[in-house]
Amino acid sequence: MSIDLTDLDTARQHLPNSVDSDEPAIAAMITAASRAIRKYCRRGFISDTYDELYNGNGDKRLILRHFPIIGVQSVRYRPVTVLKIQNNFANTPIARVAVTNGGIVLTRTTSGVAITDATLTFASNVTVLALQNAVNALGNGWVAAGAGYDAWPAADMYCPNGISSANGPLPYSQGALTAAGQFAELKLHTYELAGYQFSANKGWLLRAIPYTDPELLHPEDLIWPVGINNFRVQYTAGFATVPEDVQEACAILAATWFLQRGRDLSLSSEHTSGSYSYQIENTGAELPGRVKALLRPYRNYRVDDGGG
Repeated sequence: MSIDLTDLDTARQHLPNSVDSDEPAIAAMITAASRAIRKYCRRGFISDTYDELYNGNGDKRLILRHFPIIGVQSVRYRPVTVLKIQNNFANTPIARVAVTNGGIVLTRTTSGVAITDATLTFASNVTVLALQNAVNALGNGWVAAGAGYDAWPAADMYCPNGISSANGPLPYSQGALTAAGQFAELKLHTYELAGYQFSANKGWLLRAIPYTDPELLHPEDLIWPVGINNFRVQYTAGFATVPEDVQEACAILAATWFLQRGRDLSLSSEHTSGSYSYQIENTGAELPGRVKALLRPYRNYRVDDGGG
């Protein structure tokens, strides 16, 4: 996210000699420090919504990428084909279907000429059936067939998969899938899972309610079944207010960088008495020790094996 982790007033407390005309430069340092802290901690801090794909891992826990969890809107399982699209136009060896954040894009290459036949928006085709009918109305060899999910929202075929709302969407979610003489199959997670709970501070989803999940016939089946991108989780995570120690760490780092302007940052020491000598510090230097100490409780040490 691009939201800063502290404000000018907090940063200027560490810069008592700063003046109002310094504020643009300090603000730029705050933004850079916020990005560095997110990278160092491997997490965001501001509350945001996420829509992500996860690999089932065969464990009782599914570890989400962002925490603390504020709420889980849905957990869906079993991606299935909900719409099939094909192009049978003569002299068209290449035809593709892509799902974007706004709709689907149909392209083909006929007699060597690349053509975009249509961008069918989800706003104008809100259900899978409406999208199917729009494809069949195009002509130029395009045909579409449903798979029994006519009333499902067409927009659900797009999943940003980890890109938060503040960062903007990924350009493509599915595709481009080949449709030349064969069906491109657009998929959607259709099974709404009820058998789970979550551990907010740890960022875990737990399988804990077997009687609500008809797929679990035995207690030992109380796991997240193994699969590639077979779970889609929509949830809200982060802090409503950035923790004070994180704000302080960001302010210290921004002030430190502000005071280092104009310095050769690779030069750690220099001696001019007698013979001249200097020492170059590690150009990949880490954050200052007091900043790392403040951030230590918030650092994410997980290895992301959630897939997607």
